[in-house]
Amino acid sequence: MPTASNLNFVAGQTVPNAVIAKLGTNGKVCLYTSAVTHLIVDVNGVFPT
Repeated sequence: MPTASNLNFVAGQTVPNAVIAKLGTNGKVCLYTSAVTHLIVDVNGVFPT
């Protein structure tokens, strides 16, 4: 479980958000929710290493 939230909401809300997230060693991002939630994720860009 993450130590801090990036987005908080109540039931019935549609809430947009933007995040810069570091990829894991497997090249993936993990999304964690504490309730049943519908998520849509768009990748808008990358930072080259």
